[in-house]
Amino acid sequence: MKSYILAIVLTMFVSALFAFQNIGDVTVRFLIFEWVFPQGVWEVVLFSSGAAVMWFFSLFSVFEVRSKMKKELKAKDEKIETLEKEKKAILDTLAHGASAPQENAAQAAGRSESETTD
Repeated sequence: MKSYILAIVLTMFVSALFAFQNIGDVTVRFLIFEWVFPQGVWEVVLFSSGAAVMWFFSLFSVFEVRSKMKKELKAKDEKIETLEKEKKAILDTLAHGASAPQENAAQAAGRSESETTD
């Protein structure tokens, strides 16, 4: 943030210097209006208004990028949720699959003990 403030201050200083060095009057006509300004002031006003307009339009770009990123984030969150469900299903399957041989082994051991006692 400090670099932006420094850039603004530097630009204001350069603009003031430019306006001070270009003090000749310029007549500006726009539609039915007519103004007489010092050349430097007029050019600084034009530069500043152009910067303000471009900043305003850049806000639309920011909102567009933000909207795109939100959509991508939502899609990735859904994918993560799907993968988490698959992971859980696989782990449950492995847990049941691992416990089944132990149960079978216990049953087989129980049968072999009953056969030896008979």
